[in-house]
Amino acid sequence: MSEEIKKENNGEQASEKPETEVYTTGQDAKKDEAGQEEKATRAEKAAGGGEPPKKKRLWLVVLIGCVVAAVLVIALVAVPMMRPPAPVTTPAPTPTPTATPTPTATPTLSASPTQTPKPTPTPKPEILAQLAELYEENNDLAGWIKIPGTVIDYPVMYTKEEDGQYYLYRTFEKQNDPSLRGTLFIDYNCSIDPRSANLLIHGHNMKNGSMFHALVDYKMELMYEVSPIIEYSTLYETAEYEIVSVFLSKVYNKTDDVFKFYQFYDAKTKEEFDDYMKNIKELELYDTGVTAEFGDELISLATCEYSQEDGRIVVVARKMTPEEAAAKKEAMANASASPSSSATATPAA
Repeated sequence: MSEEIKKENNGEQASEKPETEVYTTGQDAKKDEAGQEEKATRAEKAAGGGEPPKKKRLWLVVLIGCVVAAVLVIALVAVPMMRPPAPVTTPAPTPTPTATPTPTATPTLSASPTQTPKPTPTPKPEILAQLAELYEENNDLAGWIKIPGTVIDYPVMYTKEEDGQYYLYRTFEKQNDPSLRGTLFIDYNCSIDPRSANLLIHGHNMKNGSMFHALVDYKMELMYEVSPIIEYSTLYETAEYEIVSVFLSKVYNKTDDVFKFYQFYDAKTKEEFDDYMKNIKELELYDTGVTAEFGDELISLATCEYSQEDGRIVVVARKMTPEEAAAKKEAMANASASPSSSATATPAA
């Protein structure tokens, strides 16, 4: 039993020794670990870091993230600024809608639309002083006619009333004329404004010698030689006309295919005018030596002539320029001063 006790004691002692060695070894291990940590700490401090490695790594990650974010921000801001500016394009002007033009109007396209200026109206000329008062009394007045050396010196009327024959048996005052001589008037087929190429003037052949009776005297060439000039004034100008032709004609039936002097008022072409001149020259009673050209203004005086039924005597004259009128008058004066003309004129008187 004592041996057992000794064995137990020896066993206890034996078991106690390793515990002391283990304990002693743990302290040494702790001391070694502490020393290593202290060395590591010193190394970290020597390297400039006083924090544990894990925290340092965290801070490094955060720092790097911040740097990357900053770089991205700078890149996003700086790169567009570094690009060359895009060219500025001016938008084309929006065309202003315009109304659809009518078929009769041709619109003119232009870069900047402008309004067409309205034409300035031509001021109406003043009525001749010698006719102004008469025109106030009767605005059918169209002019005045005078043939020096005859009694013809009358107003000339124009109206479309009663087919233009309103003044056939009426006075200037628009009263019925008991003498039936009426007033000289322009054919209603003519136009006075604008003026027709030929103004056909009608008048009665009165037995008392008034109105257009003197035209019958032009059947004799001597009458033409004495009075080859007719004065005709419109409301606005006075002009002189030289006689071109004196001829006899008549009023024909509508179905008669002949030259009708009373149907010529205007000539649209030179051919039409020349045809009229050819006809009146073929019918003329004597050669006046005067002709007219396309563009000349004519007057035709017509009255009754009784050598045939519905007969007419017609005197056609062309408007002269002032220079032509002066030259003709000078020639007439020289002719009348010559002995031969005086001898011829005496028997006619």
